[in-house]
Amino acid sequence: MNIAHELTAEYEALKGDRGNWETMWQDIAELMIPRRADFTNRNRASGEQRRSRIYESTAVRAVVRAASGLHNTLTSNTVPWFGLETEDPQIMRDRDTKLWLEEATRITSNVFNSPRSNFHSAIHEYYIDLVTFGTGVLFVYYDENEGAQFRSYFLGDCCLAEDKHGKIDAVYRTYFDTARSIVSTFDSVSDGIRKAAEKEPFRVFEIMHVVKPRNSKGRTKNSKPYASYYIEKESNHLLKKGGFDEFPFVCSRWHKNSQEVYGRGCGTESLPDVRMINEMERVGLIALQKMVDPPLLVPDDGFLSPVRTTPGGLNYFRAGLGPQDRITPLQTNGRIDLSEQKIGMVRQSIERSFFLDLLELPANIAPDGDILRFSATEIAARQRDRLQILGPIVARQESELLGPLVIRTLSMLIRNGQLPPAPSELINSDVKVVYSNPVAVSQRSGELASINQLVQFMVPFAQIDPQILQGFAFNRIGELAAEILKVSPSVFKTPMEREQEAQQQEAEQQRAMEMQQAMAIAQQQNLIAESRRNDSQAFLNEAKASQV
Repeated sequence: MNIAHELTAEYEALKGDRGNWETMWQDIAELMIPRRADFTNRNRASGEQRRSRIYESTAVRAVVRAASGLHNTLTSNTVPWFGLETEDPQIMRDRDTKLWLEEATRITSNVFNSPRSNFHSAIHEYYIDLVTFGTGVLFVYYDENEGAQFRSYFLGDCCLAEDKHGKIDAVYRTYFDTARSIVSTFDSVSDGIRKAAEKEPFRVFEIMHVVKPRNSKGRTKNSKPYASYYIEKESNHLLKKGGFDEFPFVCSRWHKNSQEVYGRGCGTESLPDVRMINEMERVGLIALQKMVDPPLLVPDDGFLSPVRTTPGGLNYFRAGLGPQDRITPLQTNGRIDLSEQKIGMVRQSIERSFFLDLLELPANIAPDGDILRFSATEIAARQRDRLQILGPIVARQESELLGPLVIRTLSMLIRNGQLPPAPSELINSDVKVVYSNPVAVSQRSGELASINQLVQFMVPFAQIDPQILQGFAFNRIGELAAEILKVSPSVFKTPMEREQEAQQQEAEQQRAMEMQQAMAIAQQQNLIAESRRNDSQAFLNEAKASQV
């Protein structure tokens, strides 16, 4: 069996093991993301109506709001959200190392924020899949013309596999492409595709892309750690074989059971509520329609059919009928208010399932309708306390999404010469990613609050004994605050710069003292000279007086 048949068999085995997942994902997608409802039905026509099951759009909007909130919290395009440090704290004290890591962080951030890389569009789609289905797939690669590129892939096209540590290390992805595109992309194509490119250039074929670790048997000294294969599924023809230095796919899970590969997201948790609210809305609309356009009670005799209920319609009846024999509406006595009240409760439950109460700022209107007013400090404190609840969820994303994403991008930039040469201290040192997103900062901001409280507590005692504050190392407090708040190390002066400034201040003080001494001597000499002149003048005056 050749490699193409082996990989196809592996894909079919992984695909067969996730049938229950695809059924659940299809149900979630039809109610929350209709445009992604292609898990079990792949033959839908382009532009087909997909919202037939949706009567209430709270979940649809909650998905987008949660993805946007997660985007702004973890990978904002307006504020720095990560930094680079060394594992060895001794090396991190070197200024050249700090400045290189700062420059590497700046260049990598520019890649993420560049429109050419497509990062923010791809990561937003990734977050939509992550919060809804519980698993996201992001492909990170380098293009010779465009540089670093990011693409979010549809979960229904990707089968995942874990290693013994529970990390995703293999992706089997299928997609469709035209014969013309396949011929222009790959050098080795089957005869069927080559003929189709000549006669039917827009005929589509299914392609499978597999990335997996190389086993020890097939790995050589020059081979890369991760093998890459492109296979035409119809003929099991190997189109291309290559490799990657790092795993190019970034796959994270929202929540995950230890026995499962795929994650469970907010869409999974809120699915019963979403089903219920859509059914309640459907029934509520029927009840409302009955109240607005109620059914009619029509006597079985005395009227000429049909009964016309249109505006201005004329209905003929036999003269002499009593009032009880007229057409009257049937009152169903439906309680629309109770339906709206329950729908409101379920709507809030869905929004809480997507953590909108934590990802978004608190509302300024109380449940009773009163307007709440907060100061900027109170709003910041409230938001910090709310974000700390997201700590465990963000920790998983830092481990499975943000860390691999930054390291993969940084490695590609280094290999392609887009970073300056690293200092010699970094050659044998490992680099780690530190995060400065609001959640990470809020988790450590308590340290700053404790220091601030301590200083404020000691200030009254300093009025009695000024030497108390001399026990504080304020320069260390500044360094600690900069570390917690993720401030650039370039804002601090180096020890050499501080020493030079101290020497300059000492020299200036010395010059000032010398000038003061010179001025004092000159003033004293002036006084002596003035005294002598006065003595001489007095002597002359006495001499003139004696002559007279």
